[in-house]
Amino acid sequence: MATLKTLLIICDGMPDSEDGDGNTPLSASYHPGLDFLAKNGLVGLLDLKYEKTADTDEGVLKILGCYDDSYPGRGYIEALSTDIEIQKGDVCFRANFATLDTDNILIDRRAGRDETGLKELSETIDGIEIDNIRFNVGHALGHRIIIVMHRLDNKPLSWNIEGNDPKKTGVTIKQIRAKTPNGKITASALNKFLRKVNKTLAEHPINKKRKIPANTILIRNVGHPTKTKSFEQRYYKKACVIAAHSTLVGVAKFLGMGFIKPSGATSLEDTNLNEKTNATLEALQKYDFVLLHVNAFDTLSHDKKRDEKTAFIERFDQLVVRKILDRIDLNKTIVAVTSDHYSNSLAKGYEHSIEPVPFVICGDGIKNSGIEKYDEKNTAKFRVYKSIMDLLV
Repeated sequence: MATLKTLLIICDGMPDSEDGDGNTPLSASYHPGLDFLAKNGLVGLLDLKYEKTADTDEGVLKILGCYDDSYPGRGYIEALSTDIEIQKGDVCFRANFATLDTDNILIDRRAGRDETGLKELSETIDGIEIDNIRFNVGHALGHRIIIVMHRLDNKPLSWNIEGNDPKKTGVTIKQIRAKTPNGKITASALNKFLRKVNKTLAEHPINKKRKIPANTILIRNVGHPTKTKSFEQRYYKKACVIAAHSTLVGVAKFLGMGFIKPSGATSLEDTNLNEKTNATLEALQKYDFVLLHVNAFDTLSHDKKRDEKTAFIERFDQLVVRKILDRIDLNKTIVAVTSDHYSNSLAKGYEHSIEPVPFVICGDGIKNSGIEKYDEKNTAKFRVYKSIMDLLV
């Protein structure tokens, strides 16, 4: 293929469920840039082969064709986004600051999405030692924190445990459970750590000031240090990631890709899309393969802000897709847009779902599907693919 450059845009959680009128935020929005790509490029569905759950780290790695026996678990991917030293045999966790009421009922899984004082709270509980295990804690992004367990005698810890996140509110939080006998040491020490942390957080002055206290921790995803072949070793392409989300920092480090966080970039609705676009155009001058990740679609779904999600799709199309199309030559650059999973804003329970996601690819040598509008229903009329990397590199 003669094309020199590849731009892959991952719209985190953009596909959504239909409302009573059969509309989704994507189908209801005005997005002529995406429609141009669909009319002049190849559309279809990408089956990421999720089993029971769908998540960003797994989805991005699968889109990149890099989800294999070396997958380390999301806890390790997230830990790579921090400055915490990670050693062989450690166990890493992605976790949330969350909120319990006076009856120990979970009332907010994200502590109100309020970052006030969370870095200081993380520092307060960093370095605790229990049962000859040190707990290193770092603030990641928003309500998220990273926990790395390290045995002081350097013996390995097992990651065969189940976290305590119920993925819903109005319930009590269960203890960490070992999945196998060799996970009992990890689970026991982690439960002791969490009991100590709950007491420390409840008494901390910062939580006296916060409207919604961050007084507990939900252990969500586990992982352990693992090495894998780099993106360049796999595809012979110099690549970078442009994002703000900690998961994408970890993916970039795991695969040896460059990482760029543009000024004003966040994982929320207020992210600076203009700066992300400018960074993307600059990166295409230096790299063979550029991955641009935009997260706010997913956040708006989790917060049940369906109208705001529709409006954000329109802003994204205007400030990212159309601006990039105005500045690049599609004879020299392939542009692909897809998502890592569905994120259902009408769901009562957990919002991610596992069905195949829409995609569009446009550029020299890519055949034309010719549809007029890019959305979930139209792309579903076309073929289901197992991989898109074969079309991109």
